[in-house]
Amino acid sequence: GAMKLAVASDGGAPFVVRRLRQMLEGRLGPEWAEWMDAAKRFRQAVRALALSRSETEARYERFFAATVEPERLRARVPTADEIATWLAPGGDETGGGERAPLGQVVALPVEPRAGQGSGPRPGLVSLVGAGPGDPGLLTVRARQRLLSADAIVYDRLAAPALPPDLCDEVELHCVGKEAGRHPVPQQEINALLVRLAASGRRTVRLKGGDPFVYGRGSEEAETLRRAGIPYEIVPGVTAAIGAAACAGIPVTHRGEAVRVTLVTAHESAKGNGPQVRWDLLAQDPHATVVGYMGVSSLPEVAAKLQAAGMPASTPAALVSQGTTAAQRVVVSTIARLHATGVAAGIRPPAIFVIGPTVRRAAALDWFVSRPLSGERLGVFARPDGLAQALDVAGAEVVETPRPLGPAARVAIGAAPLTGWILRGVEEVEALEEERGMPSLEPGVRAICVGRAAAERARALGWARVQELVEDAGPEAIVASIVHGEGRSAATAAREA
Repeated sequence: GAMKLAVASDGGAPFVVRRLRQMLEGRLGPEWAEWMDAAKRFRQAVRALALSRSETEARYERFFAATVEPERLRARVPTADEIATWLAPGGDETGGGERAPLGQVVALPVEPRAGQGSGPRPGLVSLVGAGPGDPGLLTVRARQRLLSADAIVYDRLAAPALPPDLCDEVELHCVGKEAGRHPVPQQEINALLVRLAASGRRTVRLKGGDPFVYGRGSEEAETLRRAGIPYEIVPGVTAAIGAAACAGIPVTHRGEAVRVTLVTAHESAKGNGPQVRWDLLAQDPHATVVGYMGVSSLPEVAAKLQAAGMPASTPAALVSQGTTAAQRVVVSTIARLHATGVAAGIRPPAIFVIGPTVRRAAALDWFVSRPLSGERLGVFARPDGLAQALDVAGAEVVETPRPLGPAARVAIGAAPLTGWILRGVEEVEALEEERGMPSLEPGVRAICVGRAAAERARALGWARVQELVEDAGPEAIVASIVHGEGRSAATAAREA
């Protein structure tokens, strides 16, 4: 909107300027644009009163103090009643009317929705796609919405995408689903979204992949629309694209595959007329078929496709936990894929990919060739570039504030860690309080920079301690992890 911020270092430290801008862009939510517009209108109204300078400044101060929370960089648009109170004679001394929650976007003037009376205007609900698992694939807009949310309703597979640096005051509601187990029915999730938004909270519904690709996002959007709740869709990277790419499988390739079909493999087991036309898919040699939720249904899928004429030798792959440090890929044929997957211990969440481009996986498998592929490493946030260096080397990085907050604990616990990098005794001590987490089980390595940190970790009972040289920089830390002893068992197994 009309608000512009500038950060400069007189050319002396552009790397700091870039990071400060990114930090501010992530922290300042979209409500600041409406807040600035409201401030412009308020200034015009105050100037029209022709007040003295002190009276004018007192009203400006009242506007700012009542609508901005400096510690959290949150703002809201004031209600019409507040504006009227501040503009009235003595408005610089009165407390104003009923205040809306900070962070709530409220139009000026406020027009109550039909059937809502004079209560708070509903907060925006953002239906956000978290991507296929790698938190780095979260979109810029998705991160902005998460950092400016009052409440987040997240699925189990979306937990790794929660920014660990969320404010502690953000409400976190886990409604996780997994195969064959839905502890929170969809109707209750819908009701929760309506209830949170109706109270004025800016709410994010964080879903794995993309909200509109087998994510039931459209059902939730329809519920919100019927309830008169404003909502938006923030698309995410769906597993068919993200997991396949990280397995080295292009879903299209000139001259080989010119169509992509996404299916839910659960349909294959229905006996009352499935919606998927497996017979038509089997007849298209220039297409890629990607199946979601397909591990248990794969035998039925393979049987239907082969019965309809798909050659048994058609290349096929299973990708489990794609894009994450735990990614597993098996490549076979449509006839043998299920047996190959069972032998390899492939478990959900996984997708299957069937089509001619699967044979390119061996040549294009870039994901596991990175030196730290398979590592999921924790690190306390510092502006030294270590997290980025680890990410470029292939590690899945969980970068957290110190001390840990609720969102950081959720992100850490979303999957097992293979190690935590500790740059000093104070970081060893800070992590000690969290050692009871399942993801910080005894086998996790304490990768300690300096002898003092390593000795403290051993004294506290860390079973595996890797000691790095004192004052090691990001590149040296990455090199030491790559070549040092104590590589994670998961990584060693992948390399074997």
